[in-house]
Amino acid sequence: MPMLVVPGRSQALSGFRLSALIEKFPFPSGAIASMQSHHVHFIDFDAAYGDSNVSAVLQAAHEEHTPKITRAVAPDSAENVWAIIATLLRVPGESGAPRASIRLVSDNEDPQEQQSLTERQREIWVLPRRGTISPWSSKATDIFGLCGLGNVVRRVERGIVYCITFADDFEIPQVKLSEHHQIVNAGSDRMTEAVYEACPPASLIFAQAEPRPLREVPIRDSTADQELARPISNIEAAARQDESGSAVATTDAAMAVLARANRELGLALAADEIAYLVDAYLGSQAAADGIARNPTDTELMMFAQVNSEHCRHKIFRASWTIDGRAQEMSLFDWIRATQKAHPEHVLSAYSDNAAVLEAVQASSIREWAPLDSDGQRWALRDSGAVHIVAKVETHNHPTLISPFPGAATGTGGEIRDEGAVGRGSHPKCGLAGFTVSDLRIPGFSQPWEKATADVPFPAHAASALDIMLEAPLGAAAFANEFGRPAILGYFRTYLQRVPTGMPPLQPQDPDSSTAQLTDEPDMDCEV
Repeated sequence: MPMLVVPGRSQALSGFRLSALIEKFPFPSGAIASMQSHHVHFIDFDAAYGDSNVSAVLQAAHEEHTPKITRAVAPDSAENVWAIIATLLRVPGESGAPRASIRLVSDNEDPQEQQSLTERQREIWVLPRRGTISPWSSKATDIFGLCGLGNVVRRVERGIVYCITFADDFEIPQVKLSEHHQIVNAGSDRMTEAVYEACPPASLIFAQAEPRPLREVPIRDSTADQELARPISNIEAAARQDESGSAVATTDAAMAVLARANRELGLALAADEIAYLVDAYLGSQAAADGIARNPTDTELMMFAQVNSEHCRHKIFRASWTIDGRAQEMSLFDWIRATQKAHPEHVLSAYSDNAAVLEAVQASSIREWAPLDSDGQRWALRDSGAVHIVAKVETHNHPTLISPFPGAATGTGGEIRDEGAVGRGSHPKCGLAGFTVSDLRIPGFSQPWEKATADVPFPAHAASALDIMLEAPLGAAAFANEFGRPAILGYFRTYLQRVPTGMPPLQPQDPDSSTAQLTDEPDMDCEV
């Protein structure tokens, strides 16, 4: 079934952000005469709705692109279906026509034939990655269902279209812009988005992979050349003995297989965690209880996530040796030391989603509350003690990879945990702080940056400058849109060479995803 493509009616990005994006593109100054942007929406209709009804919706859209709804309507006609869709996709106050034609796109249609561009124009379509569902799609699809389209629309998705007009005296490169790594990096989030030259087919936008079968990692009957993970029908199958009747593997052999799974599945487990898992699945206690079996890939992945640095703070809890002397306290012990030394006025700490500080008896603070006798009438009453919730949320890796959404969801996690304290709380305001390496602002280098100007950075990570240009906006945007503003912030830069005895990283090719080590060890390493 074809999907309905509904372009937006206004610029997706402000002029300031478009200018900043143009500067990141690999074209000389003045090569781009202008660039426009607009959102584009994709409507995936339920198969039961039928092709003829979908065509009727398109006809209704062509007859009146901005229908007016003055009362609730039922989706009992193509006109009403289009009226609901158009109203939901239109920003309040918008009355102009869509910035491109509303059309149906089928799977067998040539994307290049859809475009009506001049010879000096090129388009870039930035859409969610294949097989993923964007957060916007989840929310929008729910809203469509609540507005009566649950049996009509299966899913809604959104992307951004950039239309680039090149200057007359610039020779346009004969390459696909969607495959140029500098354009892809500048115009999209590589973790969550993909770039196309034109509108892709519905089967690509709304593709959903079939769930992969449960697999076991054969540590119980491990051999050097066997398959790392074998599909099984259910978790009980992981408890079966090897069909050949071979003996249970030795601990060393089991650890070797699990270490291989650790590498290939990207679990990031430490050696002691691998040993713990082998003992849990094959140890004497598991054998005595009759539960010895192979672990599944799902269990190993969940164990890795639950015991990740983000959840367990293993680095903060680790033992430390400085200048050859073992330290008595871990970093987390030092964090707790302040509250341990001065516990007064702390009602709760390190036992809930956030700490609670004791407040004064705020007799001057009053609040509206329903009368006990009549829930329809409200009156002012003394609020009593107004305790203060304090919470810090770190979101280092997501912000490093994708600054704007990474910082935005970090703020979301903070707000979530604040609201879940005790029996519930009311998040009021917050701050966002960033500690990054040297900014290296082009044309504005600082004296302290010279000593580390040759330090390379991983190709998959955003630069410190990009983080500081995008992440504060992401954190503030989520906070403000939620209604709990970010009213304060800070940032610091720090980059230093320290002796570690490790060989230094060498600068990487932009197309390479791995760092190369020098043959000769060096005592310099950058942090």
